[in-house]
Amino acid sequence: MNPPGAAEFKSAMRRVPTGVTVVTSLREHEPRGATVSAFAGVSADPPSVLICVNREARTYLFIAASKIFCVNVLSLNQRDLAERFSGQLRDDQFDGIAYRTEATGAAVLDGTIAYFDCEVIEELRAGSHSIFVGRVLACSGHAESPLGYFDGAFHDFQVRG
Repeated sequence: MNPPGAAEFKSAMRRVPTGVTVVTSLREHEPRGATVSAFAGVSADPPSVLICVNREARTYLFIAASKIFCVNVLSLNQRDLAERFSGQLRDDQFDGIAYRTEATGAAVLDGTIAYFDCEVIEELRAGSHSIFVGRVLACSGHAESPLGYFDGAFHDFQVRG
């Protein structure tokens, strides 16, 4: 049996619902961000997470050089941020965007439902992407509806009771 081609793989992956995050980093005092759906917890002891970033993306260069990143988990009403950081805006990404910094100096976006501010402890290469494992230096979360992504579109992943 032959392995699937890229088109078949992408078609199958579109059926996997994910949360939406904006991963930020900092290099030479310049913030940078990218919308990323490949994010997962790794360990609670020590607290760590992973992200997958295309090595052709500018954000990859920032993370690889600075060895820091912050995962911002977007709320349902932050679709505009997901679109803004999805590659449509190359320069001045943070103009008019409210954020603060925590332990690493990477941007923690206002209004997110959670954030994980991390230092890179490992980079693994897999195909066109790098998997960054980050030790969590600061984090917080609160109850709000998350923004979801499924079948090529944003969705409401709100839990209804």
